[in-house]
Amino acid sequence: MEKTWNGKKVLVLGAAKSGIAAATYLHHAGADVTVNTGNVPPEDEQKKIQALGIRSVYNEHPLDLLDEADLIVKNPGIPYQIPLLQEAMSRNIPIYTEVELAYFATEADFVAITGSNGKTTTTTLVYELLQGGERPVHLAGNIGFPAIEVAAEAKAGDLIVIELSSFQLMGVESFHPHSAALLNLSEAHLDYHGDFDAYADAKGNLFRQMTNDDQLVVKATDREVMKRVPGQIEPNTFSFDRGDASVVDGWVTVRGERIIRVNELALGGAHNVENVLAALLLIEPFHIPRTHVERVLRNFGGVAHRTESLGNVLGRPVYNDSKATNNVAAEAALRGFDAPIVWLCGGLERGADLSSLVPALSNVKVIVAFGETAERFKELGASEHIPSYAVETLEEAVPLAFEQSEAEDVILLSPACASWDQFKTFEERGEQFVKLVREYEEANR
Repeated sequence: MEKTWNGKKVLVLGAAKSGIAAATYLHHAGADVTVNTGNVPPEDEQKKIQALGIRSVYNEHPLDLLDEADLIVKNPGIPYQIPLLQEAMSRNIPIYTEVELAYFATEADFVAITGSNGKTTTTTLVYELLQGGERPVHLAGNIGFPAIEVAAEAKAGDLIVIELSSFQLMGVESFHPHSAALLNLSEAHLDYHGDFDAYADAKGNLFRQMTNDDQLVVKATDREVMKRVPGQIEPNTFSFDRGDASVVDGWVTVRGERIIRVNELALGGAHNVENVLAALLLIEPFHIPRTHVERVLRNFGGVAHRTESLGNVLGRPVYNDSKATNNVAAEAALRGFDAPIVWLCGGLERGADLSSLVPALSNVKVIVAFGETAERFKELGASEHIPSYAVETLEEAVPLAFEQSEAEDVILLSPACASWDQFKTFEERGEQFVKLVREYEEANR
């Protein structure tokens, strides 16, 4: 849905990748752009803004910026509660997110994915599956390139696969995907949204403009998800046990048709099987050849650090789920395996109540904990009569996990904690885990 910006006075709130991408697009589209941030951007970002030759205001949000603003494009992370945005709403100045801007910039069709867990894996899988079709496919959003950059290049007839957060969806009004999924809902980002219903409703905005001519995909067994389905739309449902896509007698099925055996999937874990089911419904309108679908499902091992399969290492399936920085994410990973699990966990101490993890420990054979929270996880295991060990570092934890495991046991890194006690990012933690696993494999062949 292309829109004309020539001569419009646009205030872009926030810099970083998405803000600079929005400012660049609008400037080249003929808008009079001002970039405003509440801090001083890094020097490289300032240089990019200066190169555009547009006005910039840093380290404050003066209200007089609104006096000549026709509309605002805001970074998703900036809360609506700041005085500038509150004043803008009182003046009825439109406030767009980058997603809305991207929608207005293209005639391409969007395939959109959101949810509390699994959205990056599902988005990437959908992108890989759609590559087997006849239409050009682009990846955008929280993964890939900023949505507006992708949309500006995409042509009518192209497909844009986009992962969307609650922050991005909170402000959308016109965004209309052709195929979209809300995978699941659990408590997250309540500091931003205020309460769970506000967070869940923001996710539900994904469906705001959809009709029965579109493909609306939801998890049948998630009551909160089902509440967000517009009453006039017949949804396409999935879950492990029931729905239009489900698992029947060990087969992944869509509308009763067998697609592939579960044990042939490269992705591990029951939660990832549900991501596969959702992906198959999302691509249904695009008629992807069956041979391509099967090939992708047999080879797509997941996204780095998100229940990423490292393959069979010394007879043990090994998974890197370093992205699991809280109880909810770790619980999903732990529930995803039927085989005995040697669980590597721990990290930054933030005082979380670990007792909520107890129901997910039924298949945990051994706990190997590391980092600041190591002793607390050891105590959790002891309370459930699970052999548990506490070590200081991941470097000590990996060989111990192998030593405490047997052939066919799953070795799972799913920390349930942030990484900042010993690593800069969860990615760095995951990369270290992969390195340590490969070194142990090489030394013990």
